[in-house]
Amino acid sequence: MKQAKKSVPGTKFTKWTRAKVKIIFQIQMAVTLVITLATLLHSVVAAYSALIGGILYLLPNVFFAWRVLGRQSETPRGILADMYIGEIWKMVISILCFAAVFILVQPLSPFPLFLTFILLQILNWYLQMKVDDRFLKL
Repeated sequence: MKQAKKSVPGTKFTKWTRAKVKIIFQIQMAVTLVITLATLLHSVVAAYSALIGGILYLLPNVFFAWRVLGRQSETPRGILADMYIGEIWKMVISILCFAAVFILVQPLSPFPLFLTFILLQILNWYLQMKVDDRFLKL
């Protein structure tokens, strides 16, 4: 008798999700570079502050995506636990990175830093809605 191959639960969905998340991160990196170049017209400090703001947003989010999508939990409880743990670590990384930037980077222009960070957050919400067709059907 032939035994059917056991497939890892959610593999097809995870591959689709990884591809969409990768596209979202690429768009966010491109927007960060555009904002950095635009603020370069104002000053170099504003430009690298904007770049740092983009990095401060992307670094914890890339970690979260790696944490959640890189694991193959087999139960809903395990998936949810991975998401909660990933979100907690994302917050810790964000806090530590912001603290390190404000302590170590001088001079720093806070307006471009926070503007880039906030714009990437809004862009993320928008892209999530556009990527997930199921959300639009609600």
